Amino acid sequence: MVKKAGEVGAKLSEIRFSGVFDYEKLYLAMYNWLKDHYYEVSESYKHKMTATGAEVELTFKGERKESEFVKYNIDLETHFWDMVDAEAVIEGKKQKLNKARCTFIIKFKVTLDYQSQFDKSEFLVRLFNILRFTILKNKILIVWAGKLIGESYRLQTKIKDELGMYTAYNAWG
Repeated sequence: MVKKAGEVGAKLSEIRFSGVFDYEKLYLAMYNWLKDHYYEVSESYKHKMTATGAEVELTFKGERKESEFVKYNIDLETHFWDMVDAEAVIEGKKQKLNKARCTFIIKFKVTLDYQSQFDKSEFLVRLFNILRFTILKNKILIVWAGKLIGESYRLQTKIKDELGMYTAYNAWG
């Protein structure tokens, strides 16, 4: 008996940025956004020094159980190169900021039957596949995945806003 792939997801977007920003404020904004949207957050962090500055890889994995059958995942992978401390005058005050090149990759995934309730017999696996490919197909793609895509775009907007990018808006709000 082979379990079906009960997941719908993709890489949603990639943000590239080079300039001055507040790393601590950006970190807190990303982490708090996930927490404020009721995601359980796990993170990984890698740091190494190079001749041109620090290289930092930071990954947030957010997981939220939407129901007994559906689970949402948002993964945010960040990578900073040549990160150095910088000072800037903002509204007449000197502030310690950071300068770096960075990328932010946002991925989303809707997982069905995450508790493996339909794995108990061959009949249940077949029933799950019928549900997934026929009866629930539109709900999976339009309702559940659509809701998660909207949330992912709002996270993208939050990141752009913290970086001070002019494109800090999208059609999803």
